[in-house]
Amino acid sequence: MMMNILSVVGTESSSTLIGTFYENTIFIIGFLMVLAIIGGKITEKLNFPKVTGYILMGVLVGPSLMSIILTDHFIETVNHTFDIDFKGIISLEKIHAFKIIREVAIGFIGYTIGLELKFSKISKTGKQVTIITFAQAFVTAVFVTVAVILYMSATGKPNALTYGLILGAIATATAPAPIIAIVKNYRTKGPVTDTLLPLVAMDDAIGIMLFAIMLAIGTVFLGIDRELTLAYEIFEPIKEIFLSIAIGVGLGYILSFLVKRFNRDSEAMLLMMILATLLCGIGIGQVVHVSEILLPMSIGAVLSNTVTESFEHRLTKNTDLFGAPIMLAFFMLAGLELDLSTLPIVGVLGLIYITVRVVGKVLGSSVSAKAVKAAPTVTKYLGWTLIPQAGVAINMAIATNTHFEDIIGYEHIGAEIMTIILAATVIYEVFGLIIVKASMSAAGEIDAQHASWEK
Repeated sequence: MMMNILSVVGTESSSTLIGTFYENTIFIIGFLMVLAIIGGKITEKLNFPKVTGYILMGVLVGPSLMSIILTDHFIETVNHTFDIDFKGIISLEKIHAFKIIREVAIGFIGYTIGLELKFSKISKTGKQVTIITFAQAFVTAVFVTVAVILYMSATGKPNALTYGLILGAIATATAPAPIIAIVKNYRTKGPVTDTLLPLVAMDDAIGIMLFAIMLAIGTVFLGIDRELTLAYEIFEPIKEIFLSIAIGVGLGYILSFLVKRFNRDSEAMLLMMILATLLCGIGIGQVVHVSEILLPMSIGAVLSNTVTESFEHRLTKNTDLFGAPIMLAFFMLAGLELDLSTLPIVGVLGLIYITVRVVGKVLGSSVSAKAVKAAPTVTKYLGWTLIPQAGVAINMAIATNTHFEDIIGYEHIGAEIMTIILAATVIYEVFGLIIVKASMSAAGEIDAQHASWEK
């Protein structure tokens, strides 16, 4: 009787109802969103950010944890009973099918940062923000580079300069997604928030350029001949940054014209035009291979600075409406992708990277903020809000791995660096959000009465 209930004429690969649901991507997305909402509510009750619950729920049902918990016998039993290729609650194949969600979410994050970049506001603190941004990036890069070189030299490990330079460059990157999540979730407002948002926008551009330079120089220190010149490898990311901004500015002005000319009082029309332009921008960025964050950020910045203040409130409202489910899916996916197996093998070098990077961010921000006479809360708490690290750093690690795969005899360098960064991401993703929220709270910039995207 039970098998008759479960049996359906579903997909070609499964003859049971449960198997059909398991293989249906749309159902899985909905199921994951339900789990994420539950996780968010639980962590919210514990006074942690909701997005922490999204990530943790993703970890709990993700393939990394399932591979540790589930036995081969259990998997075989499930496969036989339900006629499926069971590889855990969510398989790696399904996660790869969700790639479009990540791409759209990253574009949305960049657009959201852009909306916050009001030139009238930045002009008052622009010099401070610029100095703090460059200072914290420089201090972090130097601290991590020196620490890695000293450790590897003291332990007799080869290629210390190469490891140090590359890890130092990657350490500068800060993940904007957790920061935007906290800012939107808790409606933060104050000197730290005003400094943080433009800083994060510039931080990625600095990180990309510094990484390109350090990767090229690190390769030169290996003492091997390379077909690509140092100048070329440095010029390419600079060209990418300027092209990203140029395309984004162009699309931003087009969107600004359209929303002012055709939206009238229709919120639905405003939302559709924003989404259409943003998706076109993301697609163009993928085709011409430019920054997935800087291009949509430029769209948002142009739009925010070419409309009236009342219109800007409408933009923020629309952003919150379509942003909530996108961010939920993004952080749930981040949890699904976290590879827990990297943690035990990260070693001393990984621990040095994780801890020294935090020291560099906090100290570099604090000293430079004090030097430019920033608000006391900025001096005290800004550095702690820069701890999260994810997408940009992972992309740098992947680029490093790809770079060294082509260098015979040095393939292990890219693989080891990528392992360190992936392990660091696990820690930064889970604890970074909590630290950002605690820092914002200590700075007095969280309004608990409005701590919800849904309200």
